Amino acid sequence: MSFLTATNMRGGYGTEDILQGCTVEADKGEIAVIVGPNGAGKSTAMKAIFGMLTLREGEIRLGGRNLSRLK
Repeated sequence: MSFLTATNMRGGYGTEDILQGCTVEADKGEIAVIVGPNGAGKSTAMKAIFGMLTLREGEIRLGGRNLSRLK
């Protein structure tokens, strides 16, 4: 199991989903990058992981702890 897992993230702004089943994983001590063209959802994924965007679906875990619904 990875240290950081963000699985099946679905969410966006207003009623439009920018993330549609996005999954990101990283092991402790690992350097990971998200690469893609403009408008692909990179910033939206990071906002979801950092709790700045409420997900409609999916789960974010850090060290096994579910952070998905924390304020």
